[in-house]
Amino acid sequence: MDITPADPRDQHIAQLRAALERAVPELAFAAGQLAADDEAQAERLLAAADHLTATLERTAPPQA
Repeated sequence: MDITPADPRDQHIAQLRAALERAVPELAFAAGQLAADDEAQAERLLAAADHLTATLERTAPPQA
């Protein structure tokens, strides 16, 4: 059962986190598609995915 955050800012943060979580696999997939043709761009996409993952881990809300 989901608990609705009391503060609208919490809801906005949750939505932003969800968007970032969806973006990570898309970046990784795109990097895989480009790997053979443009290795430098693939590396930049993977670095962006890694950065987003690290940010999500670092800013994760405390678990109850």
